[in-house]
Amino acid sequence: MFMPDNRKSIVAWFGSVALLMMSVVALVPSATAAPPSAAECKKLNPAGRDTGGDTNFSIAVRDQKMDVVQAMIACGADVNLKTQEGWAPLHTAAYYGPAAMIDLLVSKGAKINARGDYDGWTPLHMAASADKDPAVVRVLLKAGADKALKSTSGKTAFDMSSEPQIQALLK
Repeated sequence: MFMPDNRKSIVAWFGSVALLMMSVVALVPSATAAPPSAAECKKLNPAGRDTGGDTNFSIAVRDQKMDVVQAMIACGADVNLKTQEGWAPLHTAAYYGPAAMIDLLVSKGAKINARGDYDGWTPLHMAASADKDPAVVRVLLKAGADKALKSTSGKTAFDMSSEPQIQALLK
């Protein structure tokens, strides 16, 4: 990152950064933005799949594109549609975060204890195995995730985590 070395340059640099930030904020749609048109929904194609079988919706969740996920939901995206590998969007959000994505999906009807096709993992198993963010585990538990559920191989989410903060939440 460029850092100026004198006061005049510092003031100019901060001014440039402020203008850049305002430009980025202007690109983010507001919460009161009009719903997507039929043409926009067709282009977003939430149920479309890539060559690996991931849905466009799950890809947007994985990439943490909250605005795109919200637009796809407005277009009628199925928040429980599994990928070809058998993961629901909530599994993807549980692995990649952020917690706000999980809140959004659950508020739109995502099944909190959905079982994935791999070893019967739930989103809580996925979050625990990721060992990334205790906030993700907290929001799953707050939404009703059952920490006593076992995978097909008999493991609870606690068994799958090695992160002390996450394990403490799952006791």
